[in-house]
Amino acid sequence: MWGVFEINEPATIENVSVTGALLNSPIPATPNFTQVLHLVVDGQEVKVDANVRHVRAVRDDEGEERYMIGVEFSAPPLPVVQAVEQLALEDAPERARL
Repeated sequence: MWGVFEINEPATIENVSVTGALLNSPIPATPNFTQVLHLVVDGQEVKVDANVRHVRAVRDDEGEERYMIGVEFSAPPLPVVQAVEQLALEDAPERARL
């Protein structure tokens, strides 16, 4: 699964749950603002309204500024919920070995 802000800049999903995600983006977002995320789930684009809850500037390995953006999904569509639940199931055996 990957995501794009409405400004069409790619963002990496660092962490995701059925309630929200932590995104790594080259562009900051405005806290307390609703963004439309474009997620690709099983090859299909799905739009999700997400409320920006926090933004933190960080530096990547090359020293470039990036932004860690915490978003909360507003009523995520069923395909997103199912994809996140499937990811959790696939990851469960690995977590059990830790």
